[in-house]
Amino acid sequence: MQFLKMWWRELAGALVVLLSRLATMPRTLWELDEFHFAFAVRDFEPMKMHPHPPGYPLFVGFGKVLYAIVDGQPFRALVAVSVIACVIGFVALSLTFRRLVDDADVAGAGALLFYFSAGMLVHSTLALADSATIAFLALTFWKATFFPNDANDRRALLLGLFSSAAIGCRPQICIPLIPALVVALIFLVKQWRHRVLVVVAFAVVSTMWFLPLMEATGGPAGLFAYEARQAAYVVTHDAVESRGTMSAAQIVVRFLVHPWGSKYVTLPLLACVAIGVVALARRWSRKLLPLVVFAVVHIGFALIAMDPADGVRYSLPAMTLVALIAAFGLGAMRKLVDAPAPWIGVAFFAAVSIWYTRPIIAERTQHPSPVVAASAYANQKLPHNTVILYAAGLRAQVDYLMSEFRAMPIDAGLRELTDHPEIPAVLFVDGGSRDTDATTFRWRESDAYGKLTRNVYREVTLDVLRPEERFVPEKGVFAIERTVDGEEWRWLAPEGNIHIPALGRKSAVLTFNLSATAPFPANEVHVRANGHDIAMVTVSRNTPASVTIPLPGATPLDVTLVSSRSFVPDQVIDNGDKRLLAVQLVRVEQQ
Repeated sequence: MQFLKMWWRELAGALVVLLSRLATMPRTLWELDEFHFAFAVRDFEPMKMHPHPPGYPLFVGFGKVLYAIVDGQPFRALVAVSVIACVIGFVALSLTFRRLVDDADVAGAGALLFYFSAGMLVHSTLALADSATIAFLALTFWKATFFPNDANDRRALLLGLFSSAAIGCRPQICIPLIPALVVALIFLVKQWRHRVLVVVAFAVVSTMWFLPLMEATGGPAGLFAYEARQAAYVVTHDAVESRGTMSAAQIVVRFLVHPWGSKYVTLPLLACVAIGVVALARRWSRKLLPLVVFAVVHIGFALIAMDPADGVRYSLPAMTLVALIAAFGLGAMRKLVDAPAPWIGVAFFAAVSIWYTRPIIAERTQHPSPVVAASAYANQKLPHNTVILYAAGLRAQVDYLMSEFRAMPIDAGLRELTDHPEIPAVLFVDGGSRDTDATTFRWRESDAYGKLTRNVYREVTLDVLRPEERFVPEKGVFAIERTVDGEEWRWLAPEGNIHIPALGRKSAVLTFNLSATAPFPANEVHVRANGHDIAMVTVSRNTPASVTIPLPGATPLDVTLVSSRSFVPDQVIDNGDKRLLAVQLVRVEQQ
């Protein structure tokens, strides 16, 4: 009875978290990285992107254990890991907060506030490493609170074990966690014996998950190449290209505000944080240092180097500190309102977060993801000799869900199939389509989807690529770009070349457009076919223009498109795009 009296908050909260995660589990795979992890559970082959860098060896290991227990589906095994991790993580976070602020109501409310944030409601049950990582982080910070006054050898060993396990689940978390651990060793772990035990436990556990990763990548050289590739991608894409025209303020909002969802949550939450900062400062303790250092370094690195598209999910570990401060603010209100403010506040924030995320939760619990639905349709309806031409970001989904088909990147497939009209081909792309022979699979649109996710894979399209629509993009023709609502184009360099096959048609119609981002109102495109000047067309902003080219019977056509003007987008809208662009090629069709 005494146990229940002391720990009822953690027990009740754990049950609520468990039931909520079971109720919000996705029905199918959805996000790109989930497919990489599902492959890895079957066969841990990092060099094949199973999983993607930096490897996540311990998380994959947990998935493999449950894979042997559940129904043989990697997806279900990984989701089970995430659900279990949520329950453990909640309890550990509540215990951490209780020791940090010595207030059981504030501690339980803070942990629930975090686990019922909009970001956690959407991401915590996915087949991703986030929930497992957060659980081990919470366990790490919990053990750190026992030092120096309640230190012993076992707690020192567990501090090293849990911190290593967090990194084993998500290696990049070492960037904020190592400084936090160093701070704990300097300011909290006072005895050298305990410091040695922390380091030894950390080293032993790290060796246990690091060696399998190194072996799977082919040794030290292979591991270095594997991780270097990811580092280069982060430097060029996440830290630069992905930010486009976003201002510093927009990036801050993406990482710090969007994880909490609706403005009906964020505005009162910020008020609670403002009150909580003052109240917490009055009760400052060194025990807070590891969590504060972790959160500050984590969010600082995120703002500088992480992809804002993934900002909500990436920033979740640092939001534990925000949840604690907000809960402390709610606790400070108790005397003013003469009511259990922490629990009333959590009930309000949770209710609004559930309401805000409901469009996503309802879709993923009741329907397969658009990618899975499209794959099921393809497997049932398309001829077995169809070649799937997939857009960037869809290779893993095709390999996992449509393995019976031959699949190729779009441009590589066009180079091979354009002169073979007898082979059926289908484009598999993210977003909708305006083509009459395309089939689109979608979840409903919502504000939550745009704020809480990368805003991809809500709609995907299978678009039959008829022989009349095929051409080979050659020099000066960039990859296909699309909008969610189905607009599609290829940017052309000042001089671009395409190859049009001979199908016995009389003419080919080329349609151009000029984006509103172009710094000039119109552009002239000179068309040459097989070395002869054919026509000139003037293309104005947002006004498609077409030109018709006669086809020479059984002879293929090599077309050169020379534009009078060009621009570099980065010099116009400061979006990091250094390409030299002229006009957009919207469509090529033989008639």
